Amino acid sequence: MSGAELEHNIISSLPLAIALIPILGAVFVPLTGRFASRYLNYLVLAITAAVLILSVYLFRLSWQGDVISQFSVGFGDLPLYFRVDRLGAVFNLISALIWFLATVFSLSYMSHESRHARYYTFYLLTLGGCLGVFLTADLFSLLLFFELMSFASYMLVIHTQTDEAMKAGRLYLYLGVAGGLCIIAASVLIYWYTGTVELTPMLEQLLLVPARTLIAVLLLIGFGIKAGMVPLHIWLPKAHPVAPAPASALLSGIMIKTGAYGIVRVVTVIYTPEASETAGLWAYTAQMGYVLIWLGILTMSTAAFIALFQSNAKRLLAYSSVSQMGYILMGIGALAYLGVEGPMALGGFSMHVVNHAFFKAGMFMMVGAVYFRTGQIELGRLGGLWRDFPITTVVFLLAAMSIAGIPGLNGYTGKVMLHHAIVEAYELHDSYALYIAERIFMLTGVMTTCYIARLFSSIFLGKKPEGLVVNGREPLNEKFVFITIGVALLFIGTSPFFVLRELVIPLVQSFPFDPYFVNYLMGLNFWDSHDLASMAVIIALAAALLFTGRRYNLFTRKLPDWFTIEGLVYAPAVNTALYIFTRAGRLLETSVDRSYIYSPRLLTYYCMSGQLLESAAEGVIVGSLAPLKKYGYRISTLESTGPALGKMTVLTSNALNVVHATWLKLIDNFISRVKKVFLSVFYFLFSLDYKQKGKFFELVNTANFEYYLMVFFVLLIFILAIQLLV
Repeated sequence: MSGAELEHNIISSLPLAIALIPILGAVFVPLTGRFASRYLNYLVLAITAAVLILSVYLFRLSWQGDVISQFSVGFGDLPLYFRVDRLGAVFNLISALIWFLATVFSLSYMSHESRHARYYTFYLLTLGGCLGVFLTADLFSLLLFFELMSFASYMLVIHTQTDEAMKAGRLYLYLGVAGGLCIIAASVLIYWYTGTVELTPMLEQLLLVPARTLIAVLLLIGFGIKAGMVPLHIWLPKAHPVAPAPASALLSGIMIKTGAYGIVRVVTVIYTPEASETAGLWAYTAQMGYVLIWLGILTMSTAAFIALFQSNAKRLLAYSSVSQMGYILMGIGALAYLGVEGPMALGGFSMHVVNHAFFKAGMFMMVGAVYFRTGQIELGRLGGLWRDFPITTVVFLLAAMSIAGIPGLNGYTGKVMLHHAIVEAYELHDSYALYIAERIFMLTGVMTTCYIARLFSSIFLGKKPEGLVVNGREPLNEKFVFITIGVALLFIGTSPFFVLRELVIPLVQSFPFDPYFVNYLMGLNFWDSHDLASMAVIIALAAALLFTGRRYNLFTRKLPDWFTIEGLVYAPAVNTALYIFTRAGRLLETSVDRSYIYSPRLLTYYCMSGQLLESAAEGVIVGSLAPLKKYGYRISTLESTGPALGKMTVLTSNALNVVHATWLKLIDNFISRVKKVFLSVFYFLFSLDYKQKGKFFELVNTANFEYYLMVFFVLLIFILAIQLLV
C-alpha cells in the first residue's frame, strides 16, 4: 500500500544525523571509559538525549512531507538512502524516547555490572542500527542497519558472559544471521527482476515474476525472526532473561519492532500496486494478509499459554512480548487483507506499537530494579515488595492493567482498534475462519490478563518470603523513568480521542484508503458499551482462571519438555532430516554390499572379463614374436651400420631416464613438503584447542566475537567518517 503523495518532499540531513550520531559517538566511549570513566554515563546520556531531540524535530517535520537525504557511502549504484514518512517518524520517535529512558535507568542499574565501556559501545551501535532501519528508503540501506543492530545487540545479550548467556547469544546470533541471509536473498531477487531495491510499490512488476512468492516468504522469514513471530521466536525467551534489564527492555520494547516495521513495509509498500486505480491487484496482497493474520493469532495465543506456566519473571515477560507481537502482526495482516478498507487495522497496529513500547519496556526495567535490590527473579522467591518499592509497584500495576487492556490505560485503545479490525475482516469478507480467529483473539486476552495479574501479585502482594532482603531504595533516576512511563500510560489511556485525532488520523491520511473507512475510524467511540462489556467478560474469565490455577497449583507445574516449539516443530524436523539422511546412507551401503559382497555371479563375471582381457593382451603383445623379431633385427642393423645414431639413441634414452627420475623425485619432494605443512597446521590448531594460553590464542580464537566485532565496527566507523569528511 503506497503512501499518498504529500504536497512536497523535504531535503534534510536530519535522518542521516540521527542514524550516525550514536554510531560515531560509540567511538569515543572506549576512550572515555579508559581515561575519564566517571564521565562515561554522562556521555552516553548526552548522545541519547541529542538523538531524542532531533527525533522530535524530525517527527514534526514529517507531518509536512517526506524527509529525504542521501549519503554517498555505498556499493556502486547503491548509496545509503533515507526517506522518512509519518509511519517511520513514529517508529523512530518512540524508539529514541524509550532508549533515552533506558539510558537514565542504566545509570543506577549498571553500577553493579562490569565492562561498562564495552556495554555502552555496543549499546550506542545498536541504537544507531535500530533507528537507521526506520529511516531508510531502500532494502540495501535497511539491511546494513538491520545487520548492524543484530551484531551489536549480540554483545548486549552475552554481556554477563555466563554459560547461559553465551548459549542464548549463539542462538540469537545464528538466527540473526539466518534472517539477514533471507533478506539479502530476497533483495538480490528483487534487484534482479526489477532493477531497484528502493522501497516503492512494485506489485505490478512482481506479479510477472515467477519467484514472487519466494521473495515474499524470504522477507517474512527474515523480518519475522527479529519480530519474534512463532515459530521463529525461539531466541527471544532465551535472550531476555540473561541480558541486563536495560538491554532486555530495548530488546522487547524496541528492537523486535524493527521486524514488524520490515513486515509492514513489505505488505504496505513492496507488495502493493503503484496506482490506486489498479485495486484489482490487491488479491495477492490480501492472500499475504490472510496468512499474516493467522501467524499473528498463532503467535499471540501460543506465547500467552506458555507464559501462564513460567516461574521466571523475565522469561514470563519474554513470552508476553512474543504474544504482544502477535497482536501487531495480526494488525498488519488485517491491514493487508482489507487493503483500501484497512484504516482501522493501520491505526490499531500503530497504536499497539507505541503502547507496547511503553508498558513492556517499563515492565522489564521494573523487574530489573527488583532483581537489582533483591537478587531474586523467580516468582516463588518474591512477594510483599510493595512497601519497599512504592513507585515501582504503582507504575507496574498501571503497566499490567495496560497490557491487559483495562479501560483508562493505553493498552485498551490499541486493542479496541485491533478488535474492530479483525471484526471488519470477517464481516466484510464473510469469512467464518476469521470469526474463529476473533474468538482466539478474545481468549488470548483472558490468558494475558491472568498471567500478568499473577506476575504482579507474585512480586508485590502477599507476604514477603523469609530470607528475602531488599538492599537500598528506589533512586531518583528510577523514579523519574517509572513516573514518566506511568504518565504516558495514563495520558494515552484517558485521552484516546486526542491521540486518535493528532496521531492516528494524520498517519492514516498518508495512505490511499477509502474515505468512507477513514471517516468511520474518525468517529470511533472507545467507550462503546459493547467494547466495555467484552472487556468485563475478559476480566471475569481471567479472574476465574487465576483462581482455579492457584487453587489446583496449575501454574506451578512445568510444561513437558516436548511441549515447546523446539519439541513440536524443530526437533521433529531435525530428526526427520537425520532419519532420511541416515536411511539413504544405509540404502546406499546395502546396495554396495549386495553388489560386491553378496553377488558372486557379478564377481565371477568380473574375473572372467579379466581373464579375457589378459588373454587378449598376451595374444597381441607376447604371442606376436614375428613383429618383435623383425623390429629388433632392424634396430640392431641400424646400430651396427650407424654407430653415431646408435650412441644418440642411448644418450636420448639415458636423458629420458634422468628426466623421469628427476620428475619422480620432485613429486616426492613436493608431497613430502605438503605433508609437513599440513601436519604443522594440524598440530598448531590442535595446540590452540588443548593449550588455550597466551595472547595469540586469545586473539585468533574463533570464539572471540568481542574482538572481531570490535575490529569490524571500528573499521566501519572509520570508513564512514572518511567518506563524510571527503
